[in-house]
Amino acid sequence: MSLTGALILLVSMLVSTSLLLVIVVFVWFLDRYDREPIHMVAAVFLWGASAAPAIAVFILMTLGIGWELSPLVFAGVATPLVEESAKAIGVLLVVLLTRNFDNPTDGFVYGTAVGLGFAVTENYIYGIGIGTAMGVGDLLILVIGRTSLAAGVHGLASATFGGFLGHAVLTRKRWQRVAWLSIGLLAAAGLHGSWNMALTLVGPFAPGGGLRAWLVILPVLYAVYTLIFAGFLHSEHLILKRQLTEEVALSLAPSWVVDVIPYYRRRLRSDWWPLRNERTVISRLLTRIAFRKQALRNLPLPEAAIASLEVVRLRQRLRAILTPTPTDED
Repeated sequence: MSLTGALILLVSMLVSTSLLLVIVVFVWFLDRYDREPIHMVAAVFLWGASAAPAIAVFILMTLGIGWELSPLVFAGVATPLVEESAKAIGVLLVVLLTRNFDNPTDGFVYGTAVGLGFAVTENYIYGIGIGTAMGVGDLLILVIGRTSLAAGVHGLASATFGGFLGHAVLTRKRWQRVAWLSIGLLAAAGLHGSWNMALTLVGPFAPGGGLRAWLVILPVLYAVYTLIFAGFLHSEHLILKRQLTEEVALSLAPSWVVDVIPYYRRRLRSDWWPLRNERTVISRLLTRIAFRKQALRNLPLPEAAIASLEVVRLRQRLRAILTPTPTDED
């Protein structure tokens, strides 16, 4: 490859990486009710870009899994299962090592991060491996195609697993947690494998295949992603409304919280609380109370008794803001 081609490859890969990072931040921002710590999202992204590819390659090489299985079995079954399992570990670690994961939307955000992180490394591997033998036009098509399509599949598949993991976190019985995890992993591998098989059978690399099929697949891919994310956000809205209604019924929160906190646009208005910095804190406290209570419903009694102490502390902090102690001047 010429120096010009190498520079084009480098710049295009950097642009692709930057775009995928922007998408991760955008999806994190869209988690309107209880955004995850951005450093945790970044850590999961890095897992997807480093540990997950290494684990996947190690497993495939150790087991001697390759194209001898037949291209369809390797691309449609073996590779998706291994890669999605490696990515899933990064999301599972958030659940096991932190307390920042408590609903399906959290899993969707973390899943998107780990999936797009994996796609970044995969893009570099493909770019260095076969991009150096391509002309400038074909190279740009490769980068654009992998960024818009292959990365989208990785994000969708892992985000789907994350959403199922979120349901597992909210489930009390162990067998139900295992079921949610298993279904989520199979769904992720199924989406990933379907993409790989389509690429093999009707994609631009298949006999008689072409780019026209991807003009149809591209909007469908992102429409599915958007609908799934919207569904998880709506489920968060319902959890907030149900749990905060209970708080009001118990006289633990004022009645207006049910009409404000579950609605993103209403939370942005200034008429429900005068001080902006306190509005932010109140929204976060009420949101956390709702999600913690939702999780308590599905925990075993010993764990629920301990976890309920956090809900009590959150209520105390909320009460201190809503009903401040009068000063001597008052």
